[in-house]
Amino acid sequence: MKRIGIFLIFLITGIFSASCNTKSAENITRMSGSQLEAIIKDAKEVKNYLIIDVREDYEYKAGHVPNAINISVQEIESRISEIADWKEKNVVVVCRSGRRSRSAAEILAKHGFKKIFDADGVSKYNYKLVK
Repeated sequence: MKRIGIFLIFLITGIFSASCNTKSAENITRMSGSQLEAIIKDAKEVKNYLIIDVREDYEYKAGHVPNAINISVQEIESRISEIADWKEKNVVVVCRSGRRSRSAAEILAKHGFKKIFDADGVSKYNYKLVK
């Protein structure tokens, strides 16, 4: 009986830890807003990241994460050549809620990008936005 209990604990722990893995098969890693903010605040570290705001132009102009460029999720596939030099480097995608950034991350993965970070959206984390 005791062995069955121990087995069940290991089984449940294994299932739980596998489901909590933040890295997906597509080279996409979740990034918290606080992690992105720390990168942005570090003048040296931020140079190692391409930050892409995948919202629409009018949303970007209303306020965006510092150092972010704007390529909407609808345009990212057609503009992939503009960022192709970043395929082996750190690329962060951010949007409002996380849905568009996830779609953009999947498109980047499909095109061979290796280090993709899907950051919390601007409505989920209180970033200090710039215009």
